[in-house]
Amino acid sequence: MAAAVNEFEPWLIDKLKCLKTDEGVFGSYITGILDSEDSIDDKKDALEDILSGIVETDIAFHVNEIIDKWETCRPKEDNPKPATDVDIQLAKLLESQSLATTTRREYTDEEKKIREAILSQYSQLSDNEEDNAQDEEADSSDLVKNTNAADVAAAARERREQARQEAQRKKEKDKEDREKQKQLKEEKKEKRKTQKGERKR
Repeated sequence: MAAAVNEFEPWLIDKLKCLKTDEGVFGSYITGILDSEDSIDDKKDALEDILSGIVETDIAFHVNEIIDKWETCRPKEDNPKPATDVDIQLAKLLESQSLATTTRREYTDEEKKIREAILSQYSQLSDNEEDNAQDEEADSSDLVKNTNAADVAAAARERREQARQEAQRKKEKDKEDREKQKQLKEEKKEKRKTQKGERKR
């Protein structure tokens, strides 16, 4: 940085003399700002603050002139690389690493046969599983439909059977009742006959 300061300082002293200000005080202050790790925008803001107390017009022009001179006087190796260069280099580095890791592995004939056997076995297995799954799905959907229909039909059959049995029981009961009534009538008739016969005696 010494070379940059050696080239820049005489120019800055002349510049500040032209602006009719104390180059001893402001020169070291401006050099300190330019030498800092701040961004260019921050440096411009700080320089504008200083120069606004020195000059009234063309502040931006003077600030740009000072920064341009500083940049040209700095040694090339000290120039920080722009972020885009770093990003590009990083991307290239990562790309080359990913290319290196994704190189295709060469298999021996025996490994290829084993690999093919495993893959074909797996594909057959998955095909069979898919077929079975489809069959099960079809069966289960049919079962659901058939079961529902069968349940409804069975319930209807059961209701009809119960109604038939109840009708049959009622019929039998009615028949029994009629038989009993008939029997009772017969018994009463017999009783009356016997009573009439006893009276005649």
